[in-house]
Amino acid sequence: MATGNPHKAERFKHYLTPLGFSVITFADLKEKVEVVEDGITPEENALKKAKAGFEATGKPCFGVDYWFYINGLSPGKQPGPHVRRIFVGESGERNEATDDEMLDYYTNIIEGLGGKIGGLWNSAIALITSAGKSHTDSFTRETILTSKRSPKMTDGEPLNSIQIDPQTGKYFTDLTKNEWLLLQQGRERGYIDFFRRYINEI
Repeated sequence: MATGNPHKAERFKHYLTPLGFSVITFADLKEKVEVVEDGITPEENALKKAKAGFEATGKPCFGVDYWFYINGLSPGKQPGPHVRRIFVGESGERNEATDDEMLDYYTNIIEGLGGKIGGLWNSAIALITSAGKSHTDSFTRETILTSKRSPKMTDGEPLNSIQIDPQTGKYFTDLTKNEWLLLQQGRERGYIDFFRRYINEI
């Protein structure tokens, strides 16, 4: 998996181990793999990650990418692909924020929009198989955002502390594993179905 995020890796290991896959990540490799995420869609960025991993290891590799939109925010201020890379340097380069910096940044935005607002996640997955073929798929999921933080936090995914599940009314950080899978069922089960479609190529 083309990621260094341990929480994302844990989720995908949970999905893919029952299918017979052993999942390694960029964090498990001795060499550092750099990916320039400058695609104009989440599918393009996911594919760039997958290609980088495939070229570095020669093994089947997949990448995921998430774009984020907040209702009521002007187009020029939407996070889009820059969910974590929220700081812009003097030369226009994008710099990543820490988990705490992300929470400060987004809670200020949501507070300015009334303290509670809807949002949308657009996610994509891309796979490069052992034959070098590429496959992609994408998913969307609505969410509720609040400026009032949960006291709990998910390392590497801080926005879980300010998102509320529309069905249960719980913060994402308070959901059980089954509630989380139900919330994410379109996307998460979609990931599993995606791998089942191409399992023979891997």
